[in-house]
Amino acid sequence: MPHTPEAEQAVIGSLLSFGGDKVFDAISPELNKDMFYDNRYAVLYDAIQSLYANNKPCDIVSVSNEIRSMGKIDEVPLHFIAETSNYGYDSFHVVEHALMVKQKYLQRKVIELSHILQQQAYDDTEDIGDILFNAGKALEQMQQDLIGQSESQSFKDIAQSALKNIERKMGMYSSGQQTGITTGLQDLNDMNSGWHGGELIVLAARPAMGKTAVSLHFGKSAARQGIPVVIFSLEMDSVSLYERFIASESNVHPSKLRSGNISQDELLQIDKAIGGTLYSLPITINDNAAIGMSYIRAMCRSYHQQNNCGMVIIDYLQLITESSNGTRNREQEIARMSREAKIIAKELNVPVILLSQLNREVDKRTDKKPILADLRESGAIEQDADMVIFVHRPEYYGISIKDSSGHEIYNYGELIIAKHRNGSVGTVKFKHNGSLTKIFDYDTKGYTENNPF
Repeated sequence: MPHTPEAEQAVIGSLLSFGGDKVFDAISPELNKDMFYDNRYAVLYDAIQSLYANNKPCDIVSVSNEIRSMGKIDEVPLHFIAETSNYGYDSFHVVEHALMVKQKYLQRKVIELSHILQQQAYDDTEDIGDILFNAGKALEQMQQDLIGQSESQSFKDIAQSALKNIERKMGMYSSGQQTGITTGLQDLNDMNSGWHGGELIVLAARPAMGKTAVSLHFGKSAARQGIPVVIFSLEMDSVSLYERFIASESNVHPSKLRSGNISQDELLQIDKAIGGTLYSLPITINDNAAIGMSYIRAMCRSYHQQNNCGMVIIDYLQLITESSNGTRNREQEIARMSREAKIIAKELNVPVILLSQLNREVDKRTDKKPILADLRESGAIEQDADMVIFVHRPEYYGISIKDSSGHEIYNYGELIIAKHRNGSVGTVKFKHNGSLTKIFDYDTKGYTENNPF
């Protein structure tokens, strides 16, 4: 039967080695004891789960005593517990291992169900309606184990919740407050009333358009509002990403941060930026490059349980890896990942900003402006998204943009809202500095176009 002893060992080993709430919280939404193929690991997980439920420490001694009290010390001897504790990994890797354990469990359940259905189908005394009904229930349960299921509500309960939500927004509007999380751009706030929980926002562009820079501006603006932001950076490591924040806050050019050619005055600016602003921002960066959407979803759940996830940024979709064993093509994989991103938004009631590449058709047009058909590899992205925003910088293509007086505008960009499920579409203009570390409202006063930073 399908199973993965290495992953089962790694999950239990991590719980024994690190023994912190962070590790258990990361995997508990994904696993239960029945998912382990090796009964020894199932007993260990059951004991560990019991210790956590009673707020007791999770170490070799405590787990051994718990197993002894369960009367199963003969099944799981002390030397096995000690040996397993040597195979622990950190909380980020253990989620992947937990998902591997769950996948093998579901494979076994499918095989078991197929055997049962085969036996029942050959039995003339079985009612075919009952067979199909029970098969449907079993498959539905497996689907719940795989992706979870939200609670159902009556129309009456929904009506009461909707009315309270409307009244809350009316109160916020009358007091001059915005109903959603600020985007950091006033014109965009006016168009979408900020980011809202449950929404999937796809931010797409061709390479070098600045989609990462724009997403970081969105993230930093939300964090300034006190919203905990989680960034999954599959392209850049956490230090490089943090240096972008430093460049934005300190006005020190990114090339200087990269080369180390920094003056004492600039070093003071950097220290001030970190100590004065960045250090206190509630932003978490996960730079694990080899991850799938199941991992991202599990980590978001874990962060959310710790009240550290009020907004999610994923940079970017096409770098996410999915294990399909060759059974799905890339378009189907992208469609599934897009759907998973939407599930995260709904499940945790947070806005999810999913960055995506566009195909080369954009570059073939005269105006170089993207359209929905340019979303790379899957039309499902457009279908799942509540908003689709394209980042467009005409200057990159050598296209001159002039103001009403005929003067050329430099460092000019556009956010093209091509789809907006809950509002209008249109274009939001913005300005940026030369290094694309700062994003401004288009009519920002005091902004100098010749500022190189």
